[in-house]
Amino acid sequence: MPALRREADMLDLFLGGGVAFGLAAYLLVALVRPEKF
Repeated sequence: MPALRREADMLDLFLGGGVAFGLAAYLLVALVRPEKF
């Protein structure tokens, strides 16, 4: 089922991007507001 495989790849990419975006946002906040960490 190539269609299902493609959807799984898109889901992995979406989750990976979400984790990377969240980590970048966390680091940005830590740099801007270090007193909160």
